[in-house]
Amino acid sequence: MKFGFVARFVLALAFVALMVFILPQLLGYQSPRMTQPSIAPKQQILQKSVLPDFAAISDIREKKAAFFNFIKPGVISANEAIVADRTLVLGAQQQLIAGQSLSNIEKLTQIARYYRLADKPLDLKLIEQLLSRVDIIPVNLILVQAANESGWGTSRFARLGLNFFGQWCFSKGCGIVPSSRGANATHEVEIFDSVDHSITSYLRNLNTNAAYQHLRQIRAQLRANDLTLDPPLLAVGLRNYSQRKDDYVIELLQMLRHNKAYL
Repeated sequence: MKFGFVARFVLALAFVALMVFILPQLLGYQSPRMTQPSIAPKQQILQKSVLPDFAAISDIREKKAAFFNFIKPGVISANEAIVADRTLVLGAQQQLIAGQSLSNIEKLTQIARYYRLADKPLDLKLIEQLLSRVDIIPVNLILVQAANESGWGTSRFARLGLNFFGQWCFSKGCGIVPSSRGANATHEVEIFDSVDHSITSYLRNLNTNAAYQHLRQIRAQLRANDLTLDPPLLAVGLRNYSQRKDDYVIELLQMLRHNKAYL
């Protein structure tokens, strides 16, 4: 009698264990406590992105070469897209000077909107304004600034947000909150869905933001005199990119000089 009771009791416990613990696992169910925390859509995208583990490369020369080789194709592609738009704007300039009607008005309007010059008539004045904005940044300058801002691809913002240029955003949840952010500050470091998006956003920022008007003026002056867009000269126009101002420019100039072999 005792044995029968114990046996039935053990069998009951086994049944409960089967129903509560084992069967749910076989069916793929997880209790609320076991459920993983939800991941934001942007983070889900980033988890699918594969970045080289630059921090694991101990040889400095190898790390620099790997970083520049990783970033450079996207930089070249972004500059090529700008050249295509600039060619169209230059063609519009020639049409207006010759007293002809503009072709590609829809595309020109899109370009003006992208470069934050929308809602203005497509006249010579606007075209001149566009030409000061629709222009490239030298590849070498972009590369060293990406290296500087991302710690050669090892920064938290580069690894988690594909942000290689330290770009900010200002809506809650748009990016990663910096650990050193002041109590009254609201900015975050923006999260991008690709490295290429980070590059194009950075170029648009330099080509439209009032903080970099000096850079655009230097570039326009070089264009007017048929001179090469010299990275050290244009680096001077990045003084407002960092709170370190002149020290930041000096650091970029040093990086341009010291990394010639890799650039």
